[in-house]
Amino acid sequence: MSSKLISSAIVFETLATSVSQCDRSEKFFLHFLEKPMELKLCELIGLKRKIENIDLTALVSSQGPDIEILYLSHQHPILVLSIYEILELREVLSGTFTMLELNSLIHKSIHRKFS
Repeated sequence: MSSKLISSAIVFETLATSVSQCDRSEKFFLHFLEKPMELKLCELIGLKRKIENIDLTALVSSQGPDIEILYLSHQHPILVLSIYEILELREVLSGTFTMLELNSLIHKSIHRKFS
């Protein structure tokens, strides 16, 4: 995987987490919890939706532990997330998709200008 990471560019990062993209393989790498996860775009979108759908109020007010368990797919590990980790993922995923949208708008603008 190290050769893929060399050719990848960071899309968005926080102090503890980052998402990078490899143009050659068209995959994303989520660097989180000391384990990089390789994701296709559809998997990254699915992860973002799952993270956004977690009800933090219910999690905090429950009598049980303040953790959420997420099953991504058969290719990825199960994530056991604390509230802080959920917030961290929300921030990095939101920033990632904002940057991807901005990049797309810039490319469209350049394409219109020079075509």
